[in-house]
Amino acid sequence: MRDTVLPATIVCLSLIAAMPAKADIFHWETIPNFRAVSLAYDAQVCGLWVANESREIILLSTFGKELRRLETGMSSVRSLTVEEDGILIANGWGEFRRLDRDGRAIDDPFRLSETLFDTEGLHRDADGSFLIVEDDPSRLMRIAPDGRVLMELFGDTFDPPMTEPQGVTRDPYSGNILVVDDNEGLNSLFELAPDGRVLSVSPLSQYGFDAEGVALQPETGTLYVGFDGGQALAIFDWIPTEITIETPLERGPDCAYS
Repeated sequence: MRDTVLPATIVCLSLIAAMPAKADIFHWETIPNFRAVSLAYDAQVCGLWVANESREIILLSTFGKELRRLETGMSSVRSLTVEEDGILIANGWGEFRRLDRDGRAIDDPFRLSETLFDTEGLHRDADGSFLIVEDDPSRLMRIAPDGRVLMELFGDTFDPPMTEPQGVTRDPYSGNILVVDDNEGLNSLFELAPDGRVLSVSPLSQYGFDAEGVALQPETGTLYVGFDGGQALAIFDWIPTEITIETPLERGPDCAYS
């Protein structure tokens, strides 16, 4: 009996040791009946921009209070991110458009890259490039402002697999990339190193159904996750698993209030 149990125990312990850790994530509030398929924190207005697959985008305070709604002129906004002069929005079918923070169009609709069609999540990084996730196929990409593909990682090859990535953001202090995988995948928060190494996987099913959007207020470590199926916006305190860059990234201006 001892000879059969001991090897099995060793195998189980080895599998547990090989699994990614869980990040420190502490839930403190959920806003119900609120659809949020894409999220982007904006330090210039101390708020959170939300896309809900309608013609509008919504600005919330960091506490979840609605501050304004903007008509975008796009038939449906699938993802968005914040830039210095305003907001970049995408319809999920390859079309992008820039707006100022009052909703005025900065330019005509355009394609950010010929390789992009099913854009589910979008984040403008500190160097001006864009982190983008798509779910068909499952991939995390870095796109230069001129449309060149700088990085392409396939979520199916991750351990564990990230099969349905929907939202993406980046922590400027740790350098880590945060991606939410929806209910067709693990319904979890993936924490990745800049090269795509999986640092942690935090299950989200106890907080909501079908995770779609993610954003981070870096000054406070406040994490926002939008759930599509459950139509809810959950707010967390989040601490990175490890630091993966030597120098913190540019994070924008200090928020006037939190």
